Amino acid sequence: MNDAHERKVLMICHAFPPTGGSGVQRSAKFAKYLPEFGWLPIVWTADAVDGLPSDPTLSNDLPREVVVHAHRAGGGVQAYRRSLRGFVDAGDGARLRAAASQVARAIDWRLQSWLASAPFPDDCAAWARRSVRPLMRMVEGDGIELLYSTYRPASNHLLALELKRRTGLPWVADFRDLWTDDYRYREPSARRRAAHRKLEQEILDSADVVVGVTPTQTEILAAHVPSAQAKFVTITNGFDPADFEESLTAPEGHRNDFVLAYVGRLDAQRTDAALGDGLRAFADGLGADRERVLFRLVGHVNAVARERIASTGLRCEFHDYVPHAEAIRTMREADALLLIAPTGPNCETVIAANVFEYLAARRPIVLVGPRGGECERIVRSCRAGVVAPFESGPIDAALTRVFGAWKIGRPLRGCNPSRLGVYSRVELTRSLAAVFDRLIDERDAPLPTDASLLETIAP
Repeated sequence: MNDAHERKVLMICHAFPPTGGSGVQRSAKFAKYLPEFGWLPIVWTADAVDGLPSDPTLSNDLPREVVVHAHRAGGGVQAYRRSLRGFVDAGDGARLRAAASQVARAIDWRLQSWLASAPFPDDCAAWARRSVRPLMRMVEGDGIELLYSTYRPASNHLLALELKRRTGLPWVADFRDLWTDDYRYREPSARRRAAHRKLEQEILDSADVVVGVTPTQTEILAAHVPSAQAKFVTITNGFDPADFEESLTAPEGHRNDFVLAYVGRLDAQRTDAALGDGLRAFADGLGADRERVLFRLVGHVNAVARERIASTGLRCEFHDYVPHAEAIRTMREADALLLIAPTGPNCETVIAANVFEYLAARRPIVLVGPRGGECERIVRSCRAGVVAPFESGPIDAALTRVFGAWKIGRPLRGCNPSRLGVYSRVELTRSLAAVFDRLIDERDAPLPTDASLLETIAP
């Protein structure tokens, strides 16, 4: 579309390329495709994000006209607490490490106590405060017509809320995760829980449109504002067709090893005893075929999860974060893909972010997750693999079935390509642009001229 006809949207995303990780993909792909639908993104992000990897290749995916402003992030309390753990391990000798550990625990206790009494939502609040003044100048001088922010962190929405109050611009608040209703929410401080819920309610009340990533999560968000249900919409995550244009030969039965791959972050919460027991039972049942099975994990796997998986008896390969294109290649070259849904409150509402690229890789998926959850619905509707609850027996049976089919040369199929279109990042961005257009059209609509209607809105 001609630049002269493009409208400008300010996208507030604390994490954005060249920062890597699965969390940046949603907004980065929106920014990539919005110009095709008449919207030019102006991105406001941080110059560095503690705890996330760097992937400069993701920046190459953006059109040249997309403007990215990286504002100084600074350090945060949680970053300092993480650095203390490294300090403990740095000492030489047991006595020095013990002394360092004692000092570190004392400092960490004080930081945790102070954090419990602080009203801000997260470590990014200082970045958000410093961003208000330059963004006000940008909004006033660059012709920005609309605000977009994404959670998490909550400070993205906090910044957008402040800009909304000062400018009156229409605002789309995107929740790629739930906040206080999320299965990971574990805030121990009652004061901070109350502050979080109050801010969350202000965000949901003030945003002109609230976007959820699954139908059930959108329902949970909408329940907080029962008088304005129409402003809540669902736009799922998805896959970028451009990431799958390279032709790869299917690995069906052409090699001696059966490769089961997991691509993404993995923590202790997703590797509970049932999963470990299921993997161990599968390994034990392989007999002489055990050496033919390779479990390849690509992405950050924390120490507890790594130990649990390594103890199952499966032959494992652990690879830390790799560039996105390499992660896609890992999916496409696997014989099967393991998908582990989360556990906890509202976990059935979650669609794991990697499921859409798993679908596009068209390899059979072995889903381990809650019965009747969103992940199960998608895998079943796309006929993309087999599903098992968090029970060792069904997990063993699902893996055995997939391996057995591969062994006899009749591997299970992955997702039917005819079912992929609705999850294309292009089509999902089209839906977001339609939301933007509707907000602008409503703002620009002329005042009604019908006298009776005017009387009803007159003071």
